[in-house]
Amino acid sequence: MLENNLIEIMKIDPILGTKIHSISTNQRFEVFIDEKDNANINIYDKKKDIVLYKDNPLKEVEDSYSQFTEKYSRYPYIFFYGVGNGVLLKLLLGLNSIKKIFVIEPNLELLYITLNLIDFTEEIKDNRIEFILEEDFDFKRLYGMLNNMDIKAWLRTYQLQINNNYYLELYKENIISINKKFTDMIKRIIIASGNDSNDSLIGLDHHLQNLSKMIDSYTLNNILKNRNSDNAVVVSTGPSLYKQLPLLKKFQKYLTILSVDASLPILQKEGIKPDFVFSMERVEATAKFFENLDKELLKDTLFIVSSVSHPQTIENLKDMKIAISQRPFGYIKMFKLNRWGNLGLGMSAANMAFDFAYISKFQNIALIGQDLAFAEDGKTHSKGAIYGENEEQYNTNTFFIKGFYGKKVKTSKVWDLFRGFFERDIPVAHKDNLKVYNCTEGGAYINGAEHISFEHFLTKIIETSNPKKEIKFEIIGETLKQHYKKRSKKLILLYIERLTCIKERVESVFLEVMKMIEELEELNKNNNLETLDDNRLLEVIAKIDTIKDILEDDRAIRKMTNITDPIILNQELLLAEIVVKEAKTDMDKKVKLVDWIYEHKSWLFFLAGGIENILFLMKKNIDKI
Repeated sequence: MLENNLIEIMKIDPILGTKIHSISTNQRFEVFIDEKDNANINIYDKKKDIVLYKDNPLKEVEDSYSQFTEKYSRYPYIFFYGVGNGVLLKLLLGLNSIKKIFVIEPNLELLYITLNLIDFTEEIKDNRIEFILEEDFDFKRLYGMLNNMDIKAWLRTYQLQINNNYYLELYKENIISINKKFTDMIKRIIIASGNDSNDSLIGLDHHLQNLSKMIDSYTLNNILKNRNSDNAVVVSTGPSLYKQLPLLKKFQKYLTILSVDASLPILQKEGIKPDFVFSMERVEATAKFFENLDKELLKDTLFIVSSVSHPQTIENLKDMKIAISQRPFGYIKMFKLNRWGNLGLGMSAANMAFDFAYISKFQNIALIGQDLAFAEDGKTHSKGAIYGENEEQYNTNTFFIKGFYGKKVKTSKVWDLFRGFFERDIPVAHKDNLKVYNCTEGGAYINGAEHISFEHFLTKIIETSNPKKEIKFEIIGETLKQHYKKRSKKLILLYIERLTCIKERVESVFLEVMKMIEELEELNKNNNLETLDDNRLLEVIAKIDTIKDILEDDRAIRKMTNITDPIILNQELLLAEIVVKEAKTDMDKKVKLVDWIYEHKSWLFFLAGGIENILFLMKKNIDKI
């Protein structure tokens, strides 16, 4: 049993598989199986002198199953704390309505025992169950679990189920902590998704405006092959930055300096030449960082700017060395311009710079000015920052977190999001044997990084470092540029044609839904709703389902999910609540069908509007390529 389970686990999570494989036998637990019924399994915790099930394990599991199915049988995504003896999980996986169960287990040996007892091979293979050790349950894992549209639509139905009282007795604080992580992440994802549609439309507009200039710029793939040292320093604009500048200036010849856009005016004023400057913001205000450039100092600096950046930012850099890179969004991937690479999975220029440092495989990566918190005197930014040392936008939604030196510091939701992306990416860098140091000497504590002073970092690396080399960049030839521009223009024309067809289909079904709603309202007004034939409702719902099939399967619309998903997410969250609602009588079932149609009126309206906006931007910008 264990061997078959492990084969499937190793395919999707080799780290967990290796940990389970390392256990040779039970140490802390004893297993008792009823000779008359091998599903009647109890487990004794010798260390805590407690059994998982108090009396009759099978009856407890059956009672839990009955209680669960009565309340949650329509919930497609289930989150459990604890594997127990595995029987309850196996029973629940027999329900077709459950698409996936996520199980967080605090004890590796209990997971090992369960996988010896119960065959989950088919469910693991079909991605219907995922086992997660609590020690591996970090920001990255949680974000990956929840941040996809299939699960996003059901986030309002989230509840953390406790397998049995054993876990509640021994791990109550852990459960509270994990539940808080879930609820915090759900809030983050819903808030971010709610804003992403407008941002993505702006991003599409900018990308189309910048596309020709991107093809004319240096390619990221070439740049990544030309690392000029082993040591990178990501320079951000937190309040602590100013005190680090003398050391940065003194040792800059040994360091590849990766500056965020807001730090550039500060470095330039001090005569410090960054090797790379990163920018990704869509707002025009970012362009101000690139006014009054010291072109002699920065003549060999490469500016790596996202294609979704405001066109004025790129205009301000027209006389400088520039590489316009892409962000990994569907509406950008559709052009297949892989030479210009992808940067910017995170939400800040500092996250973008860190991505670059990781992909370039710098052996030592230091962060300075990465406070992500208010200074003791309340300042938000370094001395010399273009927009001042106190930016009001960070003064809302504040709270306290662990600081660089251990004591609490005040941060904001925006900064905490940035910090979360560092904490997601740093463990990935460690797997490639890259070392990450937080040398900010102030602000927030960033989990995963080694926290040392900047001076200590320099002492560690300078002894074994040679001065950095000159970087040579290449631009592709004119013939190839024209090829990519013509191909991009042709792709846009094809997408305009296909998306126009889809919009017409959506609008057609919207009119059908409106007609049905008018009929329903007339029947309701005359108290004749029960006379309506359910088949009429099901016919309209089938037409709605054809649109959902298009959204799921059509390659053109799938490229636009960064725009369409947030538009319909709020409607999907409401629809999820209808799906899980109990319907015991025929009238209850009819009301559910009616509610389903009503909620899709907004769903279809907003979807059609979103596609119309995409088409408008494509038509507006096509002649700029």
